[in-house]
Amino acid sequence: MSIHTAYRWRQQMVWGMALVIAGTVLLLDRADIIELDFNPLNFWRWWPWLLVISGVTKIIPPTTPRYFLNGLWEIFLAGWWYVSFNHIWGLGFGETWPALVVACGIGLVLRPLLENISASIKEQK
Repeated sequence: MSIHTAYRWRQQMVWGMALVIAGTVLLLDRADIIELDFNPLNFWRWWPWLLVISGVTKIIPPTTPRYFLNGLWEIFLAGWWYVSFNHIWGLGFGETWPALVVACGIGLVLRPLLENISASIKEQK
């Protein structure tokens, strides 16, 4: 099975599980078993979790260095956005934008390292 086929299967499985969990939580809320403060207008506060789910699908093995780094980037971006937008720890966009520069630098450093490790693993097989 190719890595791209495995990625599509992982992606479908993770998104499917996310929908099952979201639907179950909403059903429990509607049945008054749990109480959620659910307001569709506040969705913009929670959309970064969609990026986290997308990032997780990319870092679950088997993967390529490119998928892995893209997944890490999406998870970092979601965390950065959530912290900055909601002013967690008193930090906003103005204070946290340098973290994006650092993350880009780390990605540039990690990519050739991960590609070399991936190439050496393929040669050993």
